[in-house]
Amino acid sequence: MPGASRSGPRLSRTDRKAGRAQEQQQGTDVAALEQTRATIEAAAKMAVRLQDGVRERAVTHRLQSQAAPATPAPSHTPPPGVQQAPGRTPSGGLA
Repeated sequence: MPGASRSGPRLSRTDRKAGRAQEQQQGTDVAALEQTRATIEAAAKMAVRLQDGVRERAVTHRLQSQAAPATPAPSHTPPPGVQQAPGRTPSGGLA
């Protein structure tokens, strides 16, 4: 009896097509999942590189600001002995 070895009911042609479509859909789902995983992984690597760059710039900025000598703030008053231009006030307006 050749049909006796089957454990389930015999599938119709429509059921077999539906089963193949479902298998193809699952294959597509796996490919989409893999693509999503690769995209997320690439984005994570990019974020790490960006963060490393931010840290490097912060360290460089700190080192430069520590090494730079402290310069006094520029004064708005002229040094002693400097003559103002005729017709001008010390604040720069006309006399």
